[in-house]
Amino acid sequence: MKALTKKNASSGVQPVIRSLRILEALNRRGSASLAVLHEATGLPKPTLVRLLDTLIEGGYVVRLPRRGGYQVAERVLRLSGGYRHRERVVDAARPFLSALTAQYKWSFGIATLDRNAMRMRYSTRQQSPFDTDPDYTNRRLPMLISALGRAYISFCPEEEREMLLGMLRASKSPANAPARDEGHVAEIIRRTREKGYATTAPLPGDPAMGMSVPVMDGENVMACITMRYINSAISEQEAVKRYLPALQRAARAIAAALAEEEPDLPPMKLSNGV
Repeated sequence: MKALTKKNASSGVQPVIRSLRILEALNRRGSASLAVLHEATGLPKPTLVRLLDTLIEGGYVVRLPRRGGYQVAERVLRLSGGYRHRERVVDAARPFLSALTAQYKWSFGIATLDRNAMRMRYSTRQQSPFDTDPDYTNRRLPMLISALGRAYISFCPEEEREMLLGMLRASKSPANAPARDEGHVAEIIRRTREKGYATTAPLPGDPAMGMSVPVMDGENVMACITMRYINSAISEQEAVKRYLPALQRAARAIAAALAEEEPDLPPMKLSNGV
């Protein structure tokens, strides 16, 4: 048998490492176009296409319709079958959100993108004496109605936003119907970016209001955190004055904690192969 040289080993390992980095990039964003993956990984687009085709054939990635880009498939869950997985961003957020509830008594939570909605990952509602919400943990929340979704879609990169809006417009869910009103969506985004936070769309019979900010990784949104308060007890202006600075500090602290945990990855070096 021919001995495995260092060069041969490197050429065999590099495509695997690149494929895993593509999966990491897709997992972080929920979905991404070829251009976004090119920017995130530094890989040439022809290389990305070849590796993505391989991942699609293996069942780990799916191609979205109408040039919607790519997203991870359910099969990727098998890669973590032997590991008790809890998202790092949620783990990093827990102590900060609990500290906010201990200080201010209101309920705080964190959600991450789940295709065309936000999925609530963790909430301090059981620690709050003022909470009136049902348990939203692991439930999907509409992008253009929830404060969490509005914050995400307002602060994510433009290309990702356009892909999300395309999925929302194609959705048959009544909760996503507002996406078809371009003027309405543009006003939500303009107002949210101008204020630096998002609020829940008014819902009849709901006594609580959400105020949400993004947890950023450079220009990308890793998650969004929210505070829930009773709108008959405190106005939006007063909530902003009292709590928004602390909410924004918590978002920055979560991002900083994650950055400290992130291992330094070696630069991508291309060989003559993939």
